[in-house]
Amino acid sequence: MGTLAVLALVLAGVCRQQARFDPAVLAAAVAPAAAAPAPADLLGPWPDGLAPMNAPEAFTPGTLSDKIDGKADLYLSAGFVSMRSQRVRLAGGAGTWMEVLVYDMGLPANAFSVYSSQRRPNALDAGVGDYAYEAGNELCLVHGRYYVEVVGSDASDSARRAALALARAFTGSTAVAEHADIGADQALFPAKGLVAGTLALVPADVFGFDRLRNVFVAHYRDGGSELTLFAARRASHADAAREAAELRGFFVTECGGREAPPPPSPPGAAIIDMDGSFEAVCAVGPYLAGVHQAPDRDCAQRWLAVIGARVGGGRP
Repeated sequence: MGTLAVLALVLAGVCRQQARFDPAVLAAAVAPAAAAPAPADLLGPWPDGLAPMNAPEAFTPGTLSDKIDGKADLYLSAGFVSMRSQRVRLAGGAGTWMEVLVYDMGLPANAFSVYSSQRRPNALDAGVGDYAYEAGNELCLVHGRYYVEVVGSDASDSARRAALALARAFTGSTAVAEHADIGADQALFPAKGLVAGTLALVPADVFGFDRLRNVFVAHYRDGGSELTLFAARRASHADAAREAAELRGFFVTECGGREAPPPPSPPGAAIIDMDGSFEAVCAVGPYLAGVHQAPDRDCAQRWLAVIGARVGGGRP
């Protein structure tokens, strides 16, 4: 009976304490929660005739594949930092809309890498930003560290004009510390035989070799055949020579190639017979360079001499 009496007193005390509300807690429960600030539009103000259709979206390296499933690896391997996107509609455009995707790639070279890898064969220079092209319903550009895509619902003249206005508005309102400039790298590749628009900076897995990264490549025509020249500046000749040896080993040991008689120059160069095509690799100064998928040994040797002379300072 005594124990029950004590428990009854404890219960009464608990009930009485619970009935006393702390005014601060009561005020917090009653006061409305502060509304979260709406995310800023991707571009503000929008060019005349354009209005947002939705709030901007943001993506990180961990969520990028949610937006561009199947292509995320290209961006991630090139140094992707973040991406924001938003859709806008064109006033009086009979349902025409476009989506703007702004990729922060960290460095201008990384932005050019994905730009050049994505460039379509039928693209036309757009004349905006550091580098830009139009192809069908897309306008793509590099502005410093940013790679930007404007993808329209159609390729009408009004949509193309609006996309160009969007691109100019973005470059005009977005400050960058450094612009993309591949002029020096582009000058390594001869104009004769070059297939227009094929110069690209490949960020990773070049020619299927997982340790070969950040290499400029360009496609060439030689008579009725096609081949690829490549070049990449490294920190020193020792680094370039080491990568050249690794690439040669990759073609021989992992791809089943056979060493062909080496060319007379440059020193240390190698030609590999791939049973249907030929690879050529050399290191000249701080440059790794060579030829990919030449149709025969003479062609591989001839073009190796060309690219080797150009990275070495000559201009044949």
